[in-house]
Amino acid sequence: MNNAGVLGSQTRRRKSITELDADELDSVMRVNVRGVALGMKHAARAMVPRGAGSIISTASVAGVMGGMGPHAYTASKHAIVGLTKNAACELGAHGIRVNCISPFGVATSMLVNAWRQADEDDEEAAAGISTEEEVKKMETLVSTMANLKGPTLQTRDVAEAALYLASDDSKYVSGHNLVVDGGVTSSRNCIGL
Repeated sequence: MNNAGVLGSQTRRRKSITELDADELDSVMRVNVRGVALGMKHAARAMVPRGAGSIISTASVAGVMGGMGPHAYTASKHAIVGLTKNAACELGAHGIRVNCISPFGVATSMLVNAWRQADEDDEEAAAGISTEEEVKKMETLVSTMANLKGPTLQTRDVAEAALYLASDDSKYVSGHNLVVDGGVTSSRNCIGL
C-alpha cells in the first residue's frame, strides 16, 4: 500500500498556475509520484516470483478531475492513476493486481492545515496540530459538497476500500481507480449542468 503523500504549500494563498514554483512542483512530484513508482517497483520484485499479489496506491479525486487541488498535487495524483493502469497492464501477466483509491477530502491533518486560516498567535495552528473542532468542521464541509447525503467520509472508509482491494473479494479487479467521494466527481462539472 503506497500511502505517503504531500499537498505542498501552493494552496489557498498561491493557487494560480502563474505562481507555480518549480521547486515546489519537484518536491511534490518526488514524494507523491517517485515514492509510489518505487513502491510499485519493489513490491513487484517481491511478487513476480510468487506469481501473485496486490499493489494499492492512494491517489485522489484531484487525479480524476480538475479543480480539486493545487496544480502540483493534481499533477502528481493524475500520475499515480496513470502508473496504476500502466503497471496493471504489465503485472497482470504475473497474477499481480494493481489498483488505486481516490478519496475526496478526508479530514486529516494535511487537509485541515491546507484550509486553516492560521492565526500566528495560535501555537496549535502554528505547529500544524488539528483540533477536534477543526476536524469536525472539515468533515461537515466535505459532507456538504458530496452528492451522497448521510454518511461522513472518514479515514476508516479509505482503509475499508484498501482492504477490499487487498482481499480476495476483488480477485478480478485490476487497473482500477476506486473513487471514494460520495458522488462528488460524478455530480460536479465545470459548466454547472
